[in-house]
Amino acid sequence: MVQSKGKGTFMSPTDSFPEAMTVGKLFNCTRLCGADISLPCSIKTDSRKIEKGDVFIALKGNRSDGHSFISDAIKRGAKGVILKDEEMSKFTSFNKDIYFFGVPSPDAAILEASERYLAGLSSLREIVAITGSVGKTTTKEAIGKVLERIYRVHVSRGNYNTLLGCCLTILAAPRDTEFLVLEMGANAKGEIGEIANRFRPSSSVITSVEPVHLEGFGDIEGVLGAKLEIVTADCKLLFVNGDSPILNLGIDKLKHRPSKIISVGTSPSCIYRITDSSLRWDGNHYFRKITIDSPFGLKTVESKLWGKQHTLIISLAFAVGCEYGVAPDDIVRGLLFMSLPRGRGAILQSDEGVLFIDESYNASPVSVKAAIDNLCLIPSRGRKIAVLGGMKELGSYANRFHDDVLYYAATAADQVLIHGSEWKDINKNYKNVLCLQDMEDIVSHLKTILRTGDVVLVKGSRTYEMERIYDWWSLHEL
Repeated sequence: MVQSKGKGTFMSPTDSFPEAMTVGKLFNCTRLCGADISLPCSIKTDSRKIEKGDVFIALKGNRSDGHSFISDAIKRGAKGVILKDEEMSKFTSFNKDIYFFGVPSPDAAILEASERYLAGLSSLREIVAITGSVGKTTTKEAIGKVLERIYRVHVSRGNYNTLLGCCLTILAAPRDTEFLVLEMGANAKGEIGEIANRFRPSSSVITSVEPVHLEGFGDIEGVLGAKLEIVTADCKLLFVNGDSPILNLGIDKLKHRPSKIISVGTSPSCIYRITDSSLRWDGNHYFRKITIDSPFGLKTVESKLWGKQHTLIISLAFAVGCEYGVAPDDIVRGLLFMSLPRGRGAILQSDEGVLFIDESYNASPVSVKAAIDNLCLIPSRGRKIAVLGGMKELGSYANRFHDDVLYYAATAADQVLIHGSEWKDINKNYKNVLCLQDMEDIVSHLKTILRTGDVVLVKGSRTYEMERIYDWWSLHEL
């Protein structure tokens, strides 16, 4: 039976009683069918990713309405559904074991609920937010690994870096969370500012400012402005890439200047100065070995985050840990065996002895060049092969950047395979470049030429799902 509830009976935005942290109360449900569900819980917006026991929220997207996928979510094991109250009668009569939470607007309700839940986390000490053109997700994971050495830490899943992603992260946070680590990304001006002003991080980390998402930002100055939106009046500590001239200039013009700005990089002026970085192989794994000169002395850090670009990421995590009281030796232990997420630099080996550098998750000009550098760094007795999908969201700069990247790849690798419409008008007059538009053709070509000792870089924008290449090999991670 559907029970109607007046709005006034539920928790107001200013209340923060842990015992009242349920879906019904925090979402200010106007109608409830079935039992209430305590938070935290796993709330998902994509019915295809629902697992048994999850709660599905039916949001209105740009291309589809989540209410059309409620039945699918239930079939996949959802125990609860948050939906428009006027839609409840369509589902409650024949789904007796599912709990339904009716709200006037699921889109508005999840924003308000996440704010209420955040206010009710009585153990919460700090909110650390990470942004940057590249390296956000890996930096977030590294910082989480460091802080969890002595604190109870909750880190956003995957690349949950939108406003909605941050809401879902917060609603899944254990009630005894002390440090909340959020990733904040954007495709357009104002998006990071909206997240930061809603959830008010006390510390912020900016990894880089590079020419990405130029369709939305226009130029590099637009990218800089967007990243600096993470610095609000609540931000007391700001960790930055001290080797980025444009970022340093932007910091000088900040409207809200944090009480402490901590620079990390190779520049002599950096508070945490990287004095050495090298690649090491121990017979089983590759490691990045870094020496950092910090206010806490000279320290050597090693990590399975092996890429050259991971030098800054590891050093930023080291700096955050030190500033929050984690002992340097504890930080070193936390970072040592941290593995790279799939699609972000993991090294995979086939049964035939071929290495794949899995950079398939996404691509931008700076990240593709960094990946090519790493391809060249790995010692091998075979060839270096780059398989590159197109790079999206570069606007009027697309041809220029694709031309530049292809020259860089063709100069460095023994063979380059390119895939995607972005390469259409690019100069491909290189003896070692082959353009293949079908994934099956790429795999067929690789199957024909690859032999033991070869190293293959796979990278491209998310649209191209370059990880499909791996379906034709039996691979294990090093």
